[in-house]
Amino acid sequence: ARRVRCFYVGRAFAFPRLTERPRPPRASRRSRARQDKARADASSYVFRENNGNRGCAMTCLAPHATSLMAPRVAQPRGVRARAVVSRASSRTVTRAMASTGASLSLGAGRVGAPPRHAAVVAPLRGRRVVPRAASRRAAQPQVRSAGAAKPDPSASAGSKEPGSRSSDGRWSSVVTALADVMAPAVVESLLDEELPAHADIHRGRLSNGLRYVVLPNKVPGDRFEAHLEMHVGSVDEREDEQGLAHLVEHVTFLGSKKRDAWLGSGTRGNAYTDFHHTVFHVHSPTHNKDSTYMIPNVLDILYDVAFNPQLLDTRVAKEKKAVLAEAQMMNTIEYRVDCQLLQHLHWDNNLGCRFPIGKLDQVVTWDAAKVRQFHERWYFPANATLYVVGDFHADVPGVVEMIENAFGAASAATHPEGFVNEVPRSPDSVKAFEGVVGGAGAPSLPNNTPDTPNELRDRHAVRPPVKHAFGCPPSAASAIRENAERASLAHLVDPFQPMVATESGVQLFQHEHLSHVSFNIFSKLPVLPLRHMGDLHRTVNQRIALLVLQSRIQSRYAELDHEHYKRCELDHSDSAREGCTVSTVTVTCEPLHWKYALQVAVEEARRLKQHGLTLGELTRFKSAMMRDSEQLAQQAGFVPSLENLDFVMEHDALGHVVMDQVQGHEALLRLDDVICLEGVNEVARELLGFFAEYGKDATERDPVGGLTTAIVACVPSTTTDNDGVEVPFSIFEQDVIAVLSADYGEIDPIEDVFVPDELLSETDLDELVKARTPTIVSSTVDEKTGVHQRVLSNGIRVNYRVTNNEPGSAFLRLVVPGGRTAESATAGPGGIGAAAVGFRTLQEVGAVGPWSRKQVELITMQNLVMFEVEPEAEYLFLDAAFAVKGGLRTTLEIIHLLTSQPVWDANALERVKDIYRMFELNTQRNLELLTHDAVNHAVFGDRRLMDPNRSELSALTIDGVKDAVTHQLRAGPLEVNIAGDVDPTELDLLIVRYLGTATPGGATHPENDTNPLELLPLTLRNVDPGDAATRQQRVYLRDSDERACAVLAGPGPKMWAPMFNPTLPEISSVKPKDVDGNGTVAQTMAEQLGYHPLDQVNQQAHVAGNPFAAQSARRANPLATFVAGMLLTEVIGGRLFTTVRDALGLTYDCNFQLAFGLQNADSTTYRLVVTSTPAKIDDALNAALRVLRGFKQQRVTQREVERARMTLLTRHETELKTNAYWVDLMQYTALGDTLAPAKEVSCISDLPAMYEASTVEDLYEVYQALGLGDGEVFTCVTVAGKEDPALAKPAVAAALPAESDAGMRAAAAAAASLGMAMTGGMAIAEALKKMGGGGPAAAAAADSGIDVK
Repeated sequence: ARRVRCFYVGRAFAFPRLTERPRPPRASRRSRARQDKARADASSYVFRENNGNRGCAMTCLAPHATSLMAPRVAQPRGVRARAVVSRASSRTVTRAMASTGASLSLGAGRVGAPPRHAAVVAPLRGRRVVPRAASRRAAQPQVRSAGAAKPDPSASAGSKEPGSRSSDGRWSSVVTALADVMAPAVVESLLDEELPAHADIHRGRLSNGLRYVVLPNKVPGDRFEAHLEMHVGSVDEREDEQGLAHLVEHVTFLGSKKRDAWLGSGTRGNAYTDFHHTVFHVHSPTHNKDSTYMIPNVLDILYDVAFNPQLLDTRVAKEKKAVLAEAQMMNTIEYRVDCQLLQHLHWDNNLGCRFPIGKLDQVVTWDAAKVRQFHERWYFPANATLYVVGDFHADVPGVVEMIENAFGAASAATHPEGFVNEVPRSPDSVKAFEGVVGGAGAPSLPNNTPDTPNELRDRHAVRPPVKHAFGCPPSAASAIRENAERASLAHLVDPFQPMVATESGVQLFQHEHLSHVSFNIFSKLPVLPLRHMGDLHRTVNQRIALLVLQSRIQSRYAELDHEHYKRCELDHSDSAREGCTVSTVTVTCEPLHWKYALQVAVEEARRLKQHGLTLGELTRFKSAMMRDSEQLAQQAGFVPSLENLDFVMEHDALGHVVMDQVQGHEALLRLDDVICLEGVNEVARELLGFFAEYGKDATERDPVGGLTTAIVACVPSTTTDNDGVEVPFSIFEQDVIAVLSADYGEIDPIEDVFVPDELLSETDLDELVKARTPTIVSSTVDEKTGVHQRVLSNGIRVNYRVTNNEPGSAFLRLVVPGGRTAESATAGPGGIGAAAVGFRTLQEVGAVGPWSRKQVELITMQNLVMFEVEPEAEYLFLDAAFAVKGGLRTTLEIIHLLTSQPVWDANALERVKDIYRMFELNTQRNLELLTHDAVNHAVFGDRRLMDPNRSELSALTIDGVKDAVTHQLRAGPLEVNIAGDVDPTELDLLIVRYLGTATPGGATHPENDTNPLELLPLTLRNVDPGDAATRQQRVYLRDSDERACAVLAGPGPKMWAPMFNPTLPEISSVKPKDVDGNGTVAQTMAEQLGYHPLDQVNQQAHVAGNPFAAQSARRANPLATFVAGMLLTEVIGGRLFTTVRDALGLTYDCNFQLAFGLQNADSTTYRLVVTSTPAKIDDALNAALRVLRGFKQQRVTQREVERARMTLLTRHETELKTNAYWVDLMQYTALGDTLAPAKEVSCISDLPAMYEASTVEDLYEVYQALGLGDGEVFTCVTVAGKEDPALAKPAVAAALPAESDAGMRAAAAAAASLGMAMTGGMAIAEALKKMGGGGPAAAAAADSGIDVK
């Protein structure tokens, strides 16, 4: 949806969960598909963003930070992993309060004047209302579908709506600002124009009420997405149904036999439940491997899931256990923080307490009848919307006909006689799907008005059905109060009439598992639909204002502080799931310096509000937005179907116009002349009032600013002082209020910064070229892959491939061989951690050559360049995503200066050390990280495979880390990989000028000017097989809630390990009897068959002409072990799901991975991770280990291999559409002499054929290399709770035999009393006890009758 969101990670390493920021506590389920590799975010709420790697950005903006109108081509994975995202749940600051006036329709009259900054009543409600039937259909364009479908009354959803006009005064500030340069009538006419709607979106409605949206989309080719949105979520549940929407999702989705029938066909499915809806989604090839046309089948699956499910008692019992296990898995400290933030943000409605996971004490009591009742009440066609987007191989009418054939049989739901609507009509009905948002509407009916008997049921009148308290400016607040008063006098009842919030105090959430302090400051506002050019204009102004403030705050953090981690994030976005818009300021910092961090944010907000932007800031940021929009328009037609579908679904729910990328860019270009300094500054006043003027008396406040509606401070219980000693820590509400409201004296306007057009002038480059005479000494092109390989005269090696995957964009990776393996194995000034910490220090400094950090940030922002660095075990790398126009040159300039003229700073080093220390502290407080860390220390015999600890960090000096990084740069050879929309001739010229003149580490010819790196191999620890203390660890973590995690690890095969390949005899020595005794001459046979007559051959692959069908050829390929290992990983994942999760009910998530990443080291391992309850974690771990060992008796089937093959090939084909994946493929192909001797360019073209040709026997070659014996495996079980189970175990054992039904009821009562406590946690163990489950036997008994596939 339209989000005003800032991305700034100049100082922040995105360590896993250093900060505690709200994300949607959305209950979802990994259907696994079953081989869905998104296990990394296998939590009970699906993260659209990756919160993952410990990379950071050198620049202040992501390339997509300025996108306004439409989704773009998917960003590279490395970039997404690093981008700091404030909230997946669309936290943001409203599109400022300008609108059409506040009024309430009373019959034919209007009540209320249109104050300048008031919003229309409908948006002030912050919710969506669907009118009942045909009263407004005549006004809508009609789309007729095939078969029995009728004209769609919602055909114009997201397209256009008359809305407010200039006469309302909505654009008055813009008109006034431009009065000297543009006639008011011209400005008003432009801003009044309706935004153009996406012409290729087709909407319709079947006769049974089901709505559909169809959008042809060619990327990825031969694939499509089908998502069925049921308009029911957790806020629709009754008091005794909390969690039932989520359970019904589980039961319907996993209880579908038709869904199971299509697993392995390349089709992946999943589902999730949120506050306002439940979504079932399928990603499928248009034709499967058997040439079956899949669209009708996928639609049939979705019909079966939603409207014809098997709601069996056994499936309900099974999924109740899954939900309880899911709740345990998701109950991390991050989730508890999310609950706290939502609880206080939405104190005024059920969004603050009705989370999708529900109340577990209720879940355990429900039977199948309860599930059926809920399903019958909410799962009917008119309460559903189907989205089909992709490459259909059919025209739209044909797809519509398929929809009619699949869903037409679903019976329309009607209201029984005497039915009383739970939610009355609204006084200002706001069409949701129809897309009309406005204040006009018929008067509401009194509460509890019966519907017409047998009237067709439609979707719930309000989405989501909640009432908000808004922090509106005074004018809009007065309108809300007046409307409520007049409605009351007219005896009109609307349970969703908004309220006016008062300024919030500070809510504190303190927990021992937090490591950083975070202040989350919110202002909740109504959603204002994006329908007109004026709406877009306001959004652009908001984005510019927030980006400028974001940049200013982070610059001050870098300039004034020496050694402490701080970050500020700003967000302003609409949320369909919450029915409102939220402004958010989040300050995250090291605990002991929180006052300074918060004060800087307040001062800069006040500075911008009082003095506004500089002309230079406006010019730069507006230019960047225009360039980003241009790049986005270039990518029209290349955006993946899933991105488009999500975009349309969210925009429809919010009532925004859906534009395509070209339309959005054209609209933005037309606004260029009316985006002025005065307009942006006024929007800044509106946006920042809630934060900059916190605590001010109402008479002193700026009348256009809003109020803070919630402040939540998340605080650790302890922290470490300057000496590294853990000490108690606390913050008090009055202290936070004092910092936010303090008078910091006169705040001067900011001085503008000079930003160069280039970092290396043409004159300087010409001199370098003349002095160093750079040339390309080797040039090749691989015809199969299209990969160009170049070697420059200074030794730098360049691989590049021209793609049209992401028009106007490219991705680059600089690889520096060495990494952690080049570090010393002992602590010291340049010892353990020197390369990793040093490389990150370069990024933290942010300056290169003669240019300051601020200048580098701004020039990269202007040219849409984003960087990430990451030190790995065997190399250091720098990733850059950029717009080719302007960005390619800037990226090469930075690489030249970073390698040749790096800037070192001792304060930056201390800040990086601080981040590592905080991550170490966070690890000790995080269940999963703590468990992995314990296994790492047991498995690895080398500290360089782990992050440096406090003592190792303290030993590092600026000279030591500088020498470590410089030595790796000098030693070379550096490899640069580029994939994107580049011109080969131009690129060859640029790499010669910018890279060929570089002197990495000061060396003109790196490989010749320095001694080679001394690489110390990374090894596994030599542990005695009988050392149970090391091999079988148990760890206790104190926590308010019970949780458990187990990790199992052991040695595995090297990525490039040669696979056993039996030697075949010479053809001439083969006798006829060796070949079935048929008397055929062996030589003739070999010629006819195309392979050695004694070779083992994959006949299916041979018939397809696969060059690796023969075992001898396949196993001779360097990819053999890697490919077989990837297939085996998928098969193992499927068995773990069906056994440990689905059949035994011991866990919600259990996954297995082979650590294929090291190129030369012998320290490759496998790792299995399982989460469960303390009572079940040992059973779950043992069951998982039995599954792994069971491959000896229960051999892999051909069907399992085919499923795994299809999953991996589909993923490969999909990722080939991204530039980042091409860089992954090319990486190391020019470093065979130093890093990856076996990886050649041919591996890229061989990969799909190797997947196709691999056999069950190949998988077992890898399986046999897994160390699964008692003396080989390492395990760690970590149990979190209030009491160490090792101390409590005797008492528990004694109590078990005496446990009775009364004891069970008492446990359930305890769970009910604890519920969602102020800690945000859940009484999971108690709820599980009531289920009567504890061991696998009980679980298996409850699951009797369930087939395990």
